[in-house]
Amino acid sequence: MNLVEQALEAELPKLAMDFFVVFSRFECALKRSGTYAIGNDDRVDPDWDGFARDLGPDFLRDVVAQGIAPALVGNPPKKQVKLANGALGWRDMGAVESTADLFLAIRRARNNLAHGAKYQDGGAGHADFVEGSERNNALLGQSLDVMTLALKARPDIHNFFRRY
Repeated sequence: MNLVEQALEAELPKLAMDFFVVFSRFECALKRSGTYAIGNDDRVDPDWDGFARDLGPDFLRDVVAQGIAPALVGNPPKKQVKLANGALGWRDMGAVESTADLFLAIRRARNNLAHGAKYQDGGAGHADFVEGSERNNALLGQSLDVMTLALKARPDIHNFFRRY
């Protein structure tokens, strides 16, 4: 069995796979725009903070007014940390107070999903959330809703998102 088959054997829920696809395309669109690509000859990263700054504080107000991300805003994803005894743990993060904080919360949701052991093998080839699956589902779904709203607000970035 090759590595791809091994990775897919975990059978992540569709919501997690959808989130990974959209998040990856979103980062690609930011970088491909040129406006939101930071780095040098050795590395280029998406400029999430610049994108958030250009969306401005009204974007967060719209998200809150539309009620599309209450968990993401009010109780954003925790940050995985290494505890004094060497074990991994989670640190609560404060509520989202700016558009930049909102996109940081989305990036943390992605990091936690990719690196934070949010899934475990539930046996018989099924993956289950480690804990709080309703919350994890809410964070991923709300992150998708925020990215959708952001692409509507920025059709120029949406054009890069849709291009191969």
